[in-house]
Formats: sequence, structure tokens, C-alpha cells
Amino acid sequence: MTVKASDLRELLTSDLPDPNLVLVEGRIEVVQVDDLDTDDFRGAMLLLSRAELLARGVDEDSPDAELERQAATISTAVNELGG
Repeated sequence: MTVKASDLRELLTSDLPDPNLVLVEGRIEVVQVDDLDTDDFRGAMLLLSRAELLARGVDEDSPDAELERQAATISTAVNELGG
């Protein structure tokens, strides 16, 4: 599983209330936090919320290189979990 800079950019620019990046059935999606309790996303692995990403000092204006670095960090953490 690989998180891409474009996934993080989508998370940062999402119009959803309280958007979160999740891994569900082998794909990465941005969903609002309330959707995590629905059948469609039951069992999804929560990777990161927009608030957490912003707390890391990353925002909509961050360069692609920084988003790539953050994406690689997240991918490594998930792969080490066996996700």
C-alpha cells in the first residue's frame, strides 16, 4: 500500500467536514469522520485526519516534496503494520 502526495493534497483540499484519509479494501480514500461508522467503511484503517496533517506543519501551500515525504512516512508505518 502506498500513500501518494496526491492523496494528502486531496485530504488537505477536501470540502468534507472533518476529512480523514483511510485505507479500505486496498484503496486510499478521503472520507468524513462520520462515514467511518457506516457499513461502507466498516473495517477501514484510519491513516490520518486533516487536523493531524495540519499539526505536522503541512497545509495546502506545502510543496510537493514535503507531501511526498509525509506520504512516504505514512506508507512505511502502514506497511510495517502489515496493512
